[in-house]
Amino acid sequence: MKHLRTAWLASLMALALLLGAGTARADDESERLAALGKAHTYTVKTTAPMSPIETGGAAILVDAPIEDVRKVVTNYGAYQKFLKPFDQSRVLSKRKGVSEVYLQVPVLHGAANIWAITEIAAPVKRGNEEVIVGKLKKGNVDDFRAVWRLRSAGPDKTVLKLELLVDPALPFGASLVTKALVHSAAKGVGGVKKRAEEAYAKRPGAKKAAEATAKNTARAETTEVASQTPAEARGLPAGDEKALDSAATVDAAAH
Repeated sequence: MKHLRTAWLASLMALALLLGAGTARADDESERLAALGKAHTYTVKTTAPMSPIETGGAAILVDAPIEDVRKVVTNYGAYQKFLKPFDQSRVLSKRKGVSEVYLQVPVLHGAANIWAITEIAAPVKRGNEEVIVGKLKKGNVDDFRAVWRLRSAGPDKTVLKLELLVDPALPFGASLVTKALVHSAAKGVGGVKKRAEEAYAKRPGAKKAAEATAKNTARAETTEVASQTPAEARGLPAGDEKALDSAATVDAAAH
């Protein structure tokens, strides 16, 4: 039995090391975005309510912690400084975490403006993402929806997505509008990436702190797995090594 328990613990330690290495690596999506080196664009069928205009989306990897990215995304009054094509952005009010924001976008080479007063909710957790949703309150458009998605991919990595829908109430074809929305979403995540990374780079010792956090997280998870008894590793109650020994005896007899 001692030999079986030693072999089990050795396997458990190997598994712990693998888990530690996996934690230190970025996930598949962030790796793909890192390799791409720019925004990945996509479209989504618009539902609830339906629209012939598809939602334009973009995803990008930001080399900054999620809290830095969130701070930039929720700085609605500064959108005109770093998010194109907005040329005006003002926070009109904020109540119970919901921000009322005025946004304006020039169209037709500046001959006209699209404007909207939007209600943007506070970030909420959905699965492994933080989601920020903006909806039209009033404006000279038939519809406006914006969804930011933030997901931590490491101590100093964040996957950022923006999905946009605007029905401009102008005689533009749906496919033309969607193309513009995709372009705007890519510009949006690119603008946030640049601003968040610049802010993060200015923080003293930020990079070293992120590396230390990554190492400590990996070490803690490795220690947690390695410290389990064989019984706990098999999902048995703590201290039930006798049950594990009996199971090992049955397995050995069967072979």
